[in-house]
Amino acid sequence: MVPIAAIRSAGDLEIVLLHETHGLLAEIIGPNLYTIYGTAPEQDVAFKSDEHFNLFLILLVELIAEGSRSSFIGDKYQNWSLLRGLRWLCGSHDAETKECNLQTTLHNLEAWINASADVTFWCGDLQEQLKFPLLNRDLISFGANTTKHHLIRLSSMLEKLHKILSAAGYSFTAQDIVAILSSMTEEVRHRLRYHATYLLELLGNLFESLNALIDRRFRKNPTNRVDEMIMPAGVTSDVFRDLYGSVLAFKRYSPERIRDFTPTAMPLLRKPYR
Repeated sequence: MVPIAAIRSAGDLEIVLLHETHGLLAEIIGPNLYTIYGTAPEQDVAFKSDEHFNLFLILLVELIAEGSRSSFIGDKYQNWSLLRGLRWLCGSHDAETKECNLQTTLHNLEAWINASADVTFWCGDLQEQLKFPLLNRDLISFGANTTKHHLIRLSSMLEKLHKILSAAGYSFTAQDIVAILSSMTEEVRHRLRYHATYLLELLGNLFESLNALIDRRFRKNPTNRVDEMIMPAGVTSDVFRDLYGSVLAFKRYSPERIRDFTPTAMPLLRKPYR
């Protein structure tokens, strides 16, 4: 039996995507995690502590992590990530998302996330220098998940690393893979700190575009009453109607608030990590 609040239509999915993605971006792009130094276009960011950086990574990976069986649409379960959902939203509302620049800002973020770069580091336990290509989405995944979990709970990360190493021509034992992941973790964190300023710029631009879409929808029918709002088609539950009302009426930000916490990365920080 499907729970009453399960995502069962495109309308439900649209509301959840707007609510979850806007809320996540608002948590990242703001005064709590980092400080921006310099003036545009020569800025960089510093996280307020290691714990703030860890939280940034955990929030960041939620954009690309797929929720297993996260919706039940068309009589079948589907898996969605927030970024995949935004791509679907752009396809479903082409003119609206172009007007808000959402398609461009999403494309720019996805282009970085799906890019690949060589990772090089020394594994002291094996007395070996390793080098292999790694997608930025995997860089984020390793950074976030090694922050959240101890090695004993990282079987999926170890399996992923084993496949990456095998594709690069390496052959290691299971014990070796654990040692490699341990050595790799610091390299991953250094890279993510280096990329963070540009990543925050991309995320801030995406946030401003998504916020503009939500603001436009509210201004077309400015009301705080959920029963008077124009809902996405096919909404199946008051749970989702209330979520939509919350987003449109209470979750909008001024563009200035978002821009104040969106850095413009200096040219050096836009280049590949060396």
